[in-house]
Amino acid sequence: MREALQALLRQATDAKRSVQFWHAAASILSDWAGGARLTIRYQGINESGSVTAGADDRSGRSLTAEWRDPEGRHVHAAMAGAPPALPASELEAAIEFASRLAVMVGRRAALERERRLGTFVVELARWLLAAPETQLLLRYTLQSLMELVEAQGAFVALKQPDGQNLRISPALGEAAPVDGLVLGLDASATGRVVRTGEPIMTADLRSESDASPIARALAEGVRAALIAPLRISQGTVGAVGLLRYQAAGAPPTPPFSLHDLHYVSAVAAHIAGGIELSEAVAATRAAADRAHAMVDASPLPMALVDTAGTVRQVNEAAIRVFGITDKEAAIGKHLEKLGLSPSGITVRLILAGRQQGQPWHGRVLVTQELSGGGDRRICDCTVTDLRGLGSQDLLVALYDRTDELRAQRELIAREKLATVGEIASGVAHEVNNPLAAIRMEAELLGRSTQDTEASAAAATIVREVDRAARIVRSLLRLARRADSTPVRVQLNELVRDVAEIRQRVLRADNIEVRARMDQGAESVLGLGQELQQVVINLVTNAEHAVRGRPNAVIELATEGREGWVRLTVEDSGPGVPPDVRSRIFDPFFTTKSPDEGSGLGLSICQRVVAEVGGRIWLEDSETLGGAKFVVELPAAPVQDTVVG
Repeated sequence: MREALQALLRQATDAKRSVQFWHAAASILSDWAGGARLTIRYQGINESGSVTAGADDRSGRSLTAEWRDPEGRHVHAAMAGAPPALPASELEAAIEFASRLAVMVGRRAALERERRLGTFVVELARWLLAAPETQLLLRYTLQSLMELVEAQGAFVALKQPDGQNLRISPALGEAAPVDGLVLGLDASATGRVVRTGEPIMTADLRSESDASPIARALAEGVRAALIAPLRISQGTVGAVGLLRYQAAGAPPTPPFSLHDLHYVSAVAAHIAGGIELSEAVAATRAAADRAHAMVDASPLPMALVDTAGTVRQVNEAAIRVFGITDKEAAIGKHLEKLGLSPSGITVRLILAGRQQGQPWHGRVLVTQELSGGGDRRICDCTVTDLRGLGSQDLLVALYDRTDELRAQRELIAREKLATVGEIASGVAHEVNNPLAAIRMEAELLGRSTQDTEASAAAATIVREVDRAARIVRSLLRLARRADSTPVRVQLNELVRDVAEIRQRVLRADNIEVRARMDQGAESVLGLGQELQQVVINLVTNAEHAVRGRPNAVIELATEGREGWVRLTVEDSGPGVPPDVRSRIFDPFFTTKSPDEGSGLGLSICQRVVAEVGGRIWLEDSETLGGAKFVVELPAAPVQDTVVG
């Protein structure tokens, strides 16, 4: 039986979904029972089904086994032709072991899908902020959505101007044949979703009475379908559909689950927002053709330039964005001299080709060099020719998104941190109970035995359980909800919690985490979770700098000064290059790859520290040789003693 259990464990390690594991488990347990016919019926939270393996041998015994858990999962196993020597208890034990492994596989699959959904939503948000062309946005979203919910086809149907029909565009994968298909609102399942605003989830699209247009166009392969509405502020404008297919002779196609509906509905809201944003951008571009006479009155920063990029006219809003004193400072200068630089392209290239009437839309950076401040503004930019107004000039319209992007990225970071905190809190609470039981049993063992080695082992268990309990308490403190009003924060305790949690994780990467606490360091006044985020951000940056380097060290230290508390985080990494030191606290500036960082960590740290009257700066680490970030925070005022 040991070999069978090991084989089940290997399958659980490799399986992506519970149904895949159960198919392998049935074969393993059938072979273990000498090829007996084994039928397993399983009912999980998200998946259910039946699998069979082995030959039906009537000469053997018939055995059954069942397993249930408090959450409603149920597994029933029936074995025909079992060897006479096979005890029913062993089959029950094997089924229980396999069931618990299936639960583990299901939870792992759910976590992976949640991770993929989170990554996808963040990437989709980036696309929405860039305001891409609608069809490109929809194709990218559908492709990612098909992979997320394991569909073979997908489409978007948008309401037409007549208000009576829908047009499918785009359609990807196996659904490509319906691209361009026109559906009646009153004669299709997709139309019903748009009319009612309610999603449809069916195991067989062909069974829907009003699904004939799509079902006919997709022939016999289509089976499961999930169609969700696309709602914008003005109402439902269309629907997004996901399809699963069944090849001839293949096993039945699994239907979509409620989790799939949750994912698709969440993404549909982002798609609808992208459509609304794209339409708004298109309207802005159309209005830009008439902007020549309204440049000065526009609240948007605008500039008229010739085909070479030399400024002829700017409005007041543009003066503020470019950081210049008056219009005369810009007239006659090239856009590049005013600090405008597009991403991945030159100003000359974005201006070239405008004579063909195609506006250019993209992201630009405006560095306020003429003002001497060096401030950087992130703007959406539209360049349009004005031939329709009888001019050969080009209209450059800017939309300053710096503050908006900073708020949106910070919100995403806060939401992710809050989610991680809730998960950590839940895990910590779940771990506390078994730790208490282990400690009690170890203490009883130590008291009841006369064996010296057993007593020493029990003491070791108690000591290690206490250490695990300290880590759990640290997790619970880190997972507390953010304070809404400033409170006294014990910086030593906060730093100790972060260091203790991270050193357990980083030990596997051969990274040493040190902590030196000055007991004279006083408490500070601030929002505890925001100060915690400062420490975590600085440690995370240090981890990135030292990962993969020999003798990697990260050191955290506190020091009490008169009226101040100083925190330092230094590492043994390569340090910060001199050419980027002046920019490290700028929003969205990062030396990491796009998948590793958003460029907001240090800017958030600077804001949090400044809000409580502190400051943060960068030095070279004299002891470790890498970077050293120093945070100084004002000590909290001493509380008055009340004498009664």
